Amino acid sequence: MTTEAISTLLGTPVDLETARERLPQRNGVYARWTLAGAIPGVPERLHPVESNLALFYVGIAPVRASSSATLNSRVVGNHLKGNTGSSTFRLTLASLLIDELGFRPRQTKTKFVLPPDQNRRLSDWQQSNLRLTWSEHDKPWNIEDAVIAELEPPLNLAKNASHPFHSTLTKARERFRGAARNAAPQS
Repeated sequence: MTTEAISTLLGTPVDLETARERLPQRNGVYARWTLAGAIPGVPERLHPVESNLALFYVGIAPVRASSSATLNSRVVGNHLKGNTGSSTFRLTLASLLIDELGFRPRQTKTKFVLPPDQNRRLSDWQQSNLRLTWSEHDKPWNIEDAVIAELEPPLNLAKNASHPFHSTLTKARERFRGAARNAAPQS
């Protein structure tokens, strides 16, 4: 079952508008692909057919049996429409793009977020630069470790500590949080 999921994830990625229309309200695993070179310094595993795309991130929905998240709700609701406080993927992207896109994060009582206009800019960046593949799977938490181990996505921190980009990404995320902590209070 893991081999089948990996094979599907290595299939032809679709743009995010197409993904919004096609992502099922089902459990599964998904892979985020980016235009090669979209974020300098991120190691790239090029797509086996679409050589202008590189693997970025692998996620699952739901993360546990007790969750009601689906591929659609996780990718569209959290990653495309959410904020850095509710999506580790958005936090990771914002951390890597903080200088390039001029982000000025803020700290709320419990989270590190972007102001609304900058949050929209992050969504726009995703629309322009990311593609998606997915594979339905009833219990994606059972295959997540194996998929990450096989595909080695650079933007996954959990279950991917041996990846060469892990420490760089950890530092970038801490820099983002530090910038938020040091920001002037919003009036």
